[in-house]
Amino acid sequence: MNEIFDRLIIRFILVVFVCLVVYAYKYAHMLFYPTVKQQVTKRFYPAENPADTLHLFSRMIGFTIILSSLGFDESHGIFLTIFHFLVWGILTSGLYLLSLFIIESIVLYNFEYKDEILKRRNMAYAIVCLSHSISTAFVTKAVVNQSENSLVILFILWLLSMVVLGFGSKYYAFLTKLNFNSMLAQQKTSLALSYAGFSLGMSWLISASFDQEHYDITMYCVQIFLKMLLALIIYPLFKMGLDLVFKTYSYAESPGQAPSEPNLHNWGYGFYEAALFLSASILTSMIVNHIQFGTIYPFF
Repeated sequence: MNEIFDRLIIRFILVVFVCLVVYAYKYAHMLFYPTVKQQVTKRFYPAENPADTLHLFSRMIGFTIILSSLGFDESHGIFLTIFHFLVWGILTSGLYLLSLFIIESIVLYNFEYKDEILKRRNMAYAIVCLSHSISTAFVTKAVVNQSENSLVILFILWLLSMVVLGFGSKYYAFLTKLNFNSMLAQQKTSLALSYAGFSLGMSWLISASFDQEHYDITMYCVQIFLKMLLALIIYPLFKMGLDLVFKTYSYAESPGQAPSEPNLHNWGYGFYEAALFLSASILTSMIVNHIQFGTIYPFF
């Protein structure tokens, strides 16, 4: 009975400690985003600016996803366990914020947080940032899981993930009919939904590519690149196949209706593309990562 109470007390202590780590992360957020200082240090009103609420708390969701990749091993003692969690929590949160900064610098280089969120309250911009927060968190979590508590492997895999994410984000322009910069400036929700589906689908593919056994780091990186190259080949096939199965038409192919650009601004079209991108990514991951060939050819 005493052992049960001891474990319960330890769990309460760890809950408090994790909350302290999240509290520290809130202020570490200002290192990469100095413009959020007023939002972080003062009392926050979620209903005042929905775009700012979505932007800020999407990063909280992402950070909690990162923390879920860490664990506690009480066999080494509670103080050593807390120290290990603290070190890796700080390290992974720093990598996560740096990853967000890099990806947003690549994708949102024409936009500023202060202008789009604080002044214009651009919900489309906030949804794009939400997709970045969650997708980057899942990729970072996959990197942390595969690092096996090695700082060297963690740094190498993180650099690899940033290269893949950076190049992958440029792939969106070849898959959509929507103009990213123009429609984001016009606060079009259809663009935000479409890009969110693409971003989450891309993170699904990348995370699945990292989830494999590795004995040699060089061959492991080569395998990841080969899987991503195979995904680039198979992904368009699923995208076209889903279009054919559900008999969807673009705005220029609607029978009995003249082409009209405003159709692309409808949020329904954005959700259609988001569902298409995400579904194609999940099916592509199944073909790339979940096929075990075994020995299918006879030996002579």
